Amino acid sequence: MQGFRYGQVHWMFESPNIQSFPVTPPPGWGYSLPVVWQIVVVSLYPLCRWFAGVRQRRSDAWLSYF
Repeated sequence: MQGFRYGQVHWMFESPNIQSFPVTPPPGWGYSLPVVWQIVVVSLYPLCRWFAGVRQRRSDAWLSYF
């Protein structure tokens, strides 16, 4: 199998030892899920606060749930 970033992706289906089971990510794989989750939440918080303010100030139909 071919992968775009890492070339061969056989590493996804084999592990060198039981501590790394079921997969061993390649070096430089990226960030863990908790780190990505924190980045997304922190980056979207200002946008959500702004939109909450807009919903409070206005009563347009497109801003309503009903």
